[in-house]
Amino acid sequence: MKFSGSSGIRARWSSEILDIAYKMGLFLGNISQSVVIASDFRETSDSLLSILSGGLMAGGADVYYAGKVPTPTLAYAARNHDAGVMVTASHNPPEYNGIKLWNPDGSAFTDEQISNLAGKVVEWSRVGKWHVEDALNGHYEALLREFGHLDLKVVIDCSNGAASVISPFIFRELGAKVTTLNCHPSGLFPGHPSEPSEENLKDLKKMVLTSHADLGIAHDGDADRFVAITSSGRYLSGDHILAIFARVLGFRKIVAPVDSSMLLENFAEVIRCKVGDANVSSAMKKLGVEFGGENSGTQIFAKWRYTPDAIYAALKFAEITSREDIDAVVADFPRYCTLRRNIYYENRKEMERKIEEIIKDYDVERIDGYRATLEDGWFLIRFSGTEPKIRITVEMENEQKAREMMDTIIQALKP
Repeated sequence: MKFSGSSGIRARWSSEILDIAYKMGLFLGNISQSVVIASDFRETSDSLLSILSGGLMAGGADVYYAGKVPTPTLAYAARNHDAGVMVTASHNPPEYNGIKLWNPDGSAFTDEQISNLAGKVVEWSRVGKWHVEDALNGHYEALLREFGHLDLKVVIDCSNGAASVISPFIFRELGAKVTTLNCHPSGLFPGHPSEPSEENLKDLKKMVLTSHADLGIAHDGDADRFVAITSSGRYLSGDHILAIFARVLGFRKIVAPVDSSMLLENFAEVIRCKVGDANVSSAMKKLGVEFGGENSGTQIFAKWRYTPDAIYAALKFAEITSREDIDAVVADFPRYCTLRRNIYYENRKEMERKIEEIIKDYDVERIDGYRATLEDGWFLIRFSGTEPKIRITVEMENEQKAREMMDTIIQALKP
């Protein structure tokens, strides 16, 4: 059976996703004795979780329900089971939902693991049982043991997502003065879209400035992403945060996808991998690298878990903020112009032909898509794994050159 997306599925609500959920549960149940399952707060999550659980038990696995919690909470609970299943569409709009699968060490299922899923309904005497598990408290207490007192004034925007049940509370317990924004869970995301982009965090920036806070923290819908606003109101992208962690914590090697900024190369040796946190954690495990992440706002610390745990990352960043002037740190960073565009297509073979024509004169890596090295930058053209579109990224030292390169690529690829 073919599943789409990185380590699972993500799609608009439909009968198809329900059918896939049952089969995924059935197949996983055939190879597992014990599976912990949880969901975010989306309107469709209860239905999807119920069908998944039915499939798991029909396949022979005992199901442990952990409630409505962040993805990293579920992934942390998986350490005591054969696998973890999270019902979430992460940062996607409310009409989407999805499923992500986790190994006991906190890493997401690889494509190979998913491709090996297959199974059938077991005998009536072997079906699994239903249990309830307090995963949230286990994650919370483990995080408390990792961090000390935080003497900071912090504004936290949970995007009306699952981080609402843990992030503000643990920061307060560690001593921070916390102001909350969009920290009441809602699957409709009334505060702003659940992706923590700069455009969606205008209210957070305003509140950080008006309250004279030391730090603004933002999560996405399921709390596997963390981005920040500095005390001066500066938005820090995922790449900036990876660079800050690498520089301040002294990581000499990091794993990052092919679409991450060359900014990272100023502070560490960067090992490139395919896009997706499952690919980042897989490369980290294989190569023994301690740190990695994506420009989307995921950060993975191997000594903690092979999970993009945005609560852990936010606490780690807050520790740095308590002793470093983050604005001063970032002021020393070299600056690059990064542009991103998408183009939809109808004929994939025709699009591949056009791409091959563009890249023929460049030094190109084929780790994931086509990443071409330029004299003072790079560009990436890659096919989306879930939609009929290509994603184009251009990054150069000179803004005008970057825009000219993007225009050239768009003109060559447009229908």
